[in-house]
Amino acid sequence: MRVAKTREDIERVCQHRGEAYSRHQPDLVHRLGLHRPEADDLRDDVVLVMAESHEDGSILGSLRLSTNLNDPLRFEKEFDLPQRFQKRSLMEAGRMVTQNGPAGRMVVPALIKVTAAVSFRCGMDYVLLIARAPLDRMYKSWQFEDMYDGEKVITSAQPGVPVTLFFMDIPQVDHRLRVAQCPIYQFMAETHHPDIDIDEDFVIDRFNVPLSERASNCLDESTA
Repeated sequence: MRVAKTREDIERVCQHRGEAYSRHQPDLVHRLGLHRPEADDLRDDVVLVMAESHEDGSILGSLRLSTNLNDPLRFEKEFDLPQRFQKRSLMEAGRMVTQNGPAGRMVVPALIKVTAAVSFRCGMDYVLLIARAPLDRMYKSWQFEDMYDGEKVITSAQPGVPVTLFFMDIPQVDHRLRVAQCPIYQFMAETHHPDIDIDEDFVIDRFNVPLSERASNCLDESTA
């Protein structure tokens, strides 16, 4: 599992994403062009995480992470979030997809592990994500909280599809998992995974340096 850095990486991720969505939501793939990179995939303040097979290098799953450092998240624009989320550091874990079969199922908790770790290192207060039924049951069992207490929402990420908007309180996630005796706690907090190789410097730079400051730094370097 690593960060997608090159255009080739991004295009491979998006091709696999389109194939994954096609299994359950083919109309969405056609309407949004999910086989191709979306504008958000190409932003300088977004990180794509990809999981590849040891056997043939094929993609087993992926995830897009973005924060509200430079612009509000889509959920901040589309919904009136509760007061606890106002003026807080938020991360969206979006476009999470995996391959069918046992290998793909193992990728999901690994992607969540990466999300929690990255969020903690970058000082995020909350991670937000959406899930349709029946995947919503999985996130509830992993101690994600339902922002609207069972009320479904419609978002531009999956237009026309009722979904649950979940959040994870990053400073409290370890405590919540332990108290609930969550079955993935050992995997999340106590197991080292050498296959998870995330370039932390790259991620922290993208999530903690505003685009305006990055552009200023580049200008200073070019005129030095």
